[in-house]
Amino acid sequence: MAIQWARQSGLDVMLIIWIIGLWPVVICEGDICDNTEVIEKGWIKWPENRIEGSVMMYFCPDGFRPFPVSLRYCGRSGRWSHLRNAYGEKAERASCAAILCPVPSLRFGMYSPPQNSYTVNETIKFHCFDGFQLAGSASSTCLPNGQWSGKVPRCSSLKTFCPNPGTPFGSRRNGNNFDVLSIVEYDCGEYILRGSSKRKCLESGQWSGVEPRCESKNAFDNVKDVARELDVLESTIRNAEFSSEKEHVSGFDIYFVLEVSGRLTNENFIKTFDFATTFIKRMSGANVKVRFECIAFAYFSHKIINISESLTVEMMIERIKGLQYSEFYNDKGRRLGFALEYVYKDINETLNLHRGQAMPKQVIIIITSGKYNGAPSPIAVRDKISALLSHLPNILDVYAIGIGEIDKNYLENLVPLKETLAHDQRYAFYLPTYDHLEQAHEQPRRDGTLQTYDCGIRGNLIQRPVGRIFGGVKSKEYEWPWQVNIDFPHKEFCGGSIISTRWILSAAHCFNGSLDMIDDISIWIGSIKRKTGLQKLTVEQIILHEQFSVPTEMNNDIALLKTKETIIYSSHVRPVCLPCTQRSAQLLVSPTSRWTEACRYEDVLLTNDNGRTRKIPGYVTGWGYYRKRSTLSSYDLQHAQVYIQNRLTCTSPYPLTENMFCAKGTAADSCKGDSGGPLVMEINHRWIQVGIISFGKTEICGQDIMGFYSNVPKYMNWIRERVTELQYE
Repeated sequence: MAIQWARQSGLDVMLIIWIIGLWPVVICEGDICDNTEVIEKGWIKWPENRIEGSVMMYFCPDGFRPFPVSLRYCGRSGRWSHLRNAYGEKAERASCAAILCPVPSLRFGMYSPPQNSYTVNETIKFHCFDGFQLAGSASSTCLPNGQWSGKVPRCSSLKTFCPNPGTPFGSRRNGNNFDVLSIVEYDCGEYILRGSSKRKCLESGQWSGVEPRCESKNAFDNVKDVARELDVLESTIRNAEFSSEKEHVSGFDIYFVLEVSGRLTNENFIKTFDFATTFIKRMSGANVKVRFECIAFAYFSHKIINISESLTVEMMIERIKGLQYSEFYNDKGRRLGFALEYVYKDINETLNLHRGQAMPKQVIIIITSGKYNGAPSPIAVRDKISALLSHLPNILDVYAIGIGEIDKNYLENLVPLKETLAHDQRYAFYLPTYDHLEQAHEQPRRDGTLQTYDCGIRGNLIQRPVGRIFGGVKSKEYEWPWQVNIDFPHKEFCGGSIISTRWILSAAHCFNGSLDMIDDISIWIGSIKRKTGLQKLTVEQIILHEQFSVPTEMNNDIALLKTKETIIYSSHVRPVCLPCTQRSAQLLVSPTSRWTEACRYEDVLLTNDNGRTRKIPGYVTGWGYYRKRSTLSSYDLQHAQVYIQNRLTCTSPYPLTENMFCAKGTAADSCKGDSGGPLVMEINHRWIQVGIISFGKTEICGQDIMGFYSNVPKYMNWIRERVTELQYE
């Protein structure tokens, strides 16, 4: 039961409303629309009451989509809305149309079987002509969402400055020069272009913009893609003070701009605002300042939460939960531009308040089910917002989620173009129903942790300036969730990193003389405190590199530990990403699809080929000695920023092999007790392990600083043969 106050004829009246579930429903009288509609080869979900504003939904078997629309509204006249979609396609009767994937394109190669169209679950294989090498996927399957699996195949003959960008299926490419500043352009013809129609080869060796793809009108995005971007956004917010952008960002302002048109239905109304409240809850533990604004728009706009208000999470959620669909269901408008004007004014005010100071990052999340139908144009207002912040790079992100019958070209235009993006990073998403929107959020566990555990994502942070492992600045909870402490009964402890639910990566020299004490070794995970943790693991198997040589060389200093127990992931316990895996391939676009060559490419990119020329930054962690000339280990996990050095400057007490590189920081280094721990780098919001702490230049911490590391990319073939549960290709 809910009690609310309403004003009627100048009097305060207390209304007592019985409510089933969390939200009120519209109280209605009798059915006015008929129940005689049918859909060929499909079925219909009827509303509980066929009244004005209620919705009937069409459903089809896998591999088919309702045509021309997936839902219809009951109008005031007692008739269902027209069978006409956002592209002007119409029909006299609804039917189930086969979902088709675009016809492939492959220069200097061929594919089989050649067909005029491809339906769901059909697979094609690719082959390059003599003299050309295949990069991307060797085969692709037409998926139920109308997109092809895998990476776009490319046939390359020469080494170019930027990797061959390929030609997305269903498109034509203009431009075959891949040198620096070269431009390629794409045309999707009858299909819809999503991503960048024009891309430039940048000096970084990557292509600008978003990798394009051509889609049919009925294709839609995978819910996992939306969930991934939400995870990335959350990770970015929680790690803001640790980011390279920290000089320009003082927090985050998040604007939810949510459609509440009368055609939404009560059920979808609930799912829309549940999406917002779930994200607000996820941000409740962030240690940077996060402000929220929530605007509901139809023909008129309603500011539910103002960015300038100082509200707790509980107060914001309570205010949102107080909304009723009955307040909006008669409003059939969709004036998104009018709602964005509110956002423009508030961002302008924030900008004026932060003159000469760091500005909060501005994030706009739009959820709509159709094109705007009233002035001003949302594209024009979005351009005003972009122009307002044009002097501040990377300060604005706009996410657009379109649901149901929405024009994809309109959806893509809601998102401002970015010069560079992480591989496969997206800002515009098309989902067929609000059920898919509901699935996009990772559901919390009972203990409040998240059920999805992608590699290389750090959890909640309380971040301070980066200091030395030996020197006093300690790490915070959630900061390095893959770090483990390996405790031996009668010798110095070591570090290690979680790479899967049963495997730990460490250094071989840690286990000298300990192989016969395997039952006495303990592994602590999930805590920054040494010898404590969320879980204590025991060891089932220790695998040392067969050619590890000590103490004369320290070459091949790598070990794998298989645990008896399954590692339980949480926000405190997550795996680190490894190079030469499917995940790293998504973050680093390789010019080849051959695993060995792609792994070599990642080695060069991540370590600069073992530090051949320039310095590359990374971070090391451990519980080792933390004071100069000290012999005391740290009780708290320490971290330090170090730089992979030019090999010519590495003065090693052991022979410097191709399996090693050296690194050091500014008065910072790894030290005794840190052995086996990871050296990691942040790539596109994910952390990849590139090194294993092996040995130092001297035995004394802080004297003649220089640390030496086993090069992880060099050992990925060795790891691949032993840890089979990781996805490598």
